Amino acid sequence: MGDATLPDWPAAMREEMAARYLSVSATWFRERVAPAVRAIRPTPGVVLYRRADLDAWLDRAAGMNAASAGDSWADA
Repeated sequence: MGDATLPDWPAAMREEMAARYLSVSATWFRERVAPAVRAIRPTPGVVLYRRADLDAWLDRAAGMNAASAGDSWADA
């Protein structure tokens, strides 16, 4: 059972929420994560990021995948 204080994160999130999900600033997300994660645009003006893609990015950044070059937290 999960921690009751944590939100139930949606499957897709706008930039601000995606940044909160990764515990980074929106600026850092925009500069470092967004270019490496495919954005979904369901309607004009709406940009979403899939939680599964954010998790995959995080795994790469943590060195859990050989394709992690350039996704390092150390570059912050």
